[in-house]
Amino acid sequence: MRILISTDIFGVTADIIRLVGSINNEHVIVEIVDPYDGEIKCFINEHSAYEAFLKECGHERYFDKIHHAVSSSVEDLVIIGFSAGASAAWRVMDCCFKAAPLHFIGFYPGQIRNHLNVIPQYPCTLIFPNHEEHFNVSQVSDVLSKVDKVYCINTEFGHGFMNPLSAHYSSRGADAFNAVINQISQLTDVTMLRRLLQR
Repeated sequence: MRILISTDIFGVTADIIRLVGSINNEHVIVEIVDPYDGEIKCFINEHSAYEAFLKECGHERYFDKIHHAVSSSVEDLVIIGFSAGASAAWRVMDCCFKAAPLHFIGFYPGQIRNHLNVIPQYPCTLIFPNHEEHFNVSQVSDVLSKVDKVYCINTEFGHGFMNPLSAHYSSRGADAFNAVINQISQLTDVTMLRRLLQR
């Protein structure tokens, strides 16, 4: 099996490397797609990270990167995306591939508000924060919950709660969701994973 991790605007961080280490084993290939082609960046805050993201990559190029990574896969594939990486991966779910992704798990995909017309071809589990600055989370979640193959989970945590570099990081939220992600055998069992994530 192959697991594709699409990062947020911070790119490859120590926490992403730890996540890869926690799920990497002899039966799983873990690949990271990030905005900076693997170069580790140090940002003073989210604003500087977003400026760098727009300058060095941007939403369209990030979509292209993730699309290429998914289209080149020949193994069973699970995609885990965060923020900008989740939004780009969501758009990719509208495409058809030779090797169909088994499951896409997207954490706080803020740009999804601009892509509500996507019709996913594969199972998608979307994990929303308790608030987004640019849209009403409940309204968008309600709309997407009615889309075939989509399952939405609304959390009590803020946008970026999985990333220690985010202003809204929550160790409790991150620990709870990482514990589920680390159960590799559950990643392809969509029904079971959704049940575990909902707890």
